[in-house]
Amino acid sequence: MKRSARRKRASSKGRSMYREKVFHKADVVNAAEEKVAVSIHWRAVRAVVWGLALVLMLCALTTHSNLIYRRYITASSLPSGAVFFFFLTVVLNGILKRIHASWAMQKWELGIVFSMLFISAAIPQASIGQTLVTLAVAPQYYPRRGGVPYAEQLGDAIPSWLLVRDREAVRAFYEGLAPGQSIPWGAWVVPMLGWTVFALALLGAMGCLARILSHRWIEEERVTFPLMELPLEMMGAGSEGDRFWRSPLLWLGFLIPGTMIGIGQMHSYFPTIPEIGQIITWRIGEGWQTAPLNALRDFVFPVWMLVIGVSYLINGEVAASIWVFHMLYQAQLLAFAFMGYNAAAPVGTTTFNPMDWIHHTEFGACVVLSISMLLPVWGEVKKAWRGDDSARVPRGAVLGFLAANGAMLLWALAAGRNVIPVLLFLLVLYAIVLALGRMVASGGVYLVDNGYVPERLIHGLTGSLWQSNGGLWMLNAQNALVGRADMSFLYFALNDEKFRHEARLPQRVHLAGVVLSVLAALLGAYFFILWWSYQYGAVNFAAWPLSWNVPQHLQRLMGDMASRQPPSGEVWSATMVGAGIGLFLLVMNRQFTWWRISPLGFVIASSQNVSGQIWGGAFIGWLISSLVKRYGGMPVYRKLRPFFLGLILGDVVVYCTVVLLESVIGVRGAGF
Repeated sequence: MKRSARRKRASSKGRSMYREKVFHKADVVNAAEEKVAVSIHWRAVRAVVWGLALVLMLCALTTHSNLIYRRYITASSLPSGAVFFFFLTVVLNGILKRIHASWAMQKWELGIVFSMLFISAAIPQASIGQTLVTLAVAPQYYPRRGGVPYAEQLGDAIPSWLLVRDREAVRAFYEGLAPGQSIPWGAWVVPMLGWTVFALALLGAMGCLARILSHRWIEEERVTFPLMELPLEMMGAGSEGDRFWRSPLLWLGFLIPGTMIGIGQMHSYFPTIPEIGQIITWRIGEGWQTAPLNALRDFVFPVWMLVIGVSYLINGEVAASIWVFHMLYQAQLLAFAFMGYNAAAPVGTTTFNPMDWIHHTEFGACVVLSISMLLPVWGEVKKAWRGDDSARVPRGAVLGFLAANGAMLLWALAAGRNVIPVLLFLLVLYAIVLALGRMVASGGVYLVDNGYVPERLIHGLTGSLWQSNGGLWMLNAQNALVGRADMSFLYFALNDEKFRHEARLPQRVHLAGVVLSVLAALLGAYFFILWWSYQYGAVNFAAWPLSWNVPQHLQRLMGDMASRQPPSGEVWSATMVGAGIGLFLLVMNRQFTWWRISPLGFVIASSQNVSGQIWGGAFIGWLISSLVKRYGGMPVYRKLRPFFLGLILGDVVVYCTVVLLESVIGVRGAGF
């Protein structure tokens, strides 16, 4: 019995010691987990704060370089300014890693910083910032030379709460402050709040639409998103991994556009240095001055190293569609000229404008392509609406999209009961940006624009007889703000979804960073635009869109009000023909493997940016990529990839360095 008692005591003591060890290990694990959680929280805060600081710095450089020196460092689908500041961050992070490894940012932190820079970069200048400011003030100042301001001519068509009412604040904005005056910030509070409500609702709608489409495009259809390959490689999350920065081919590619831009800048200071610039342009049609060949007098062959780099990365069918359909567009111009409808003829000399016809056919194809992109996700949207857990579309994105559009319609109701014009505008805008957004996602089109804009399309399809003056103004203002659709927030949100997915960023931190960066960019844009305008006088700036966009729209508005038109049979005919062409191209591409041309290039065939800057580089990039894949195979294609990424990086970094130096030293070069 004594032995049994001793065994029980020993066993009880052993169990007690085991429990103490287990509890001690659990305490250690819990402490470690708490330490990791604190570290992640601190790193998330650091990444977001650093991202916000860079967003504001980029905002300042963007507005200053654009207004004072007419530079455009964020007016593209891959904003140069965003990549430049991210490049500086990666370099600084590499230095910190060598000094003290724990100080350096982890890959996911770098990803948060890039997302914040990328998605907010275009807001201050090319997207909505400058136009939003001038919508509140231009009607009170223009037309000049003693004319009655448009706001007075329009009467109550423009709600007073969307205009700066202080006449001296308006004058000083355009002509500069008088000695002793200060910026009248208070005069801007109400109108900017009014316009900001609509702007934020539109940005929110585009962001939710991107989220709705993201699973289908990224995980099911495997859309390439070539513009995101460079930032992913820069942060070490791409296929090259940590080898990217050590590749000699990368720096060889970097050197070519960097040298071209550098020589161009030096030529502006030292004219004896040969002139070369960012884009080499052969003006093929310059000597064709007589009909019918003068229809092609603007025909050029542009070579932009950045575009060659992007075009090497994209799907061959999409790359081919860019230059093939542009050549067919030029053939159309020549054919119309032979029939007596010359696009080069003075305005008003012919009853038929071939450019309008071409633009409307492209819009018709846009509608077909956009519908074809919505149909595959429609079932998932309905599942999400019902709250089905199997839905591959987030329910929050669907509800957010509906709420944002509802907010815009309520805003239109408050702004003069203009619900129908705004509803029509949004429907046409979505039809345009969906197709163009797919072109950016698949084709990496660096500069995308559309000759067809919602305001003119609505006037052509429905006429203007039914619209009130307020409705006409509303369409005009919306069109000035986002009608060109070249810098639609949807393009940035779609690319950012791909970046977030590939970089495996924490969703909550990413969402917080994106929302804060958009708000910071919008508020920063207001501050810097007003600051520079009151210091120098906005009338002295020659930068679009602050100087020309809204005044030109207002001038056209007065013509629309004076001459109302019924629906146009020509617009309807061209749109239906374009829809038929779009449907044909879509069916051919999907049903026949031998048809190796994407329909996407058709919707931007007549784009000014494609004509003057994109198509030549797209052709060269497509040709090189096709030859490498055919004769070298995929191993050689992948081996050469860093060189073409270097073409993109070199163009961006050197160009932005020059722009930064211009703003610092106060001297503008003219070499590019």
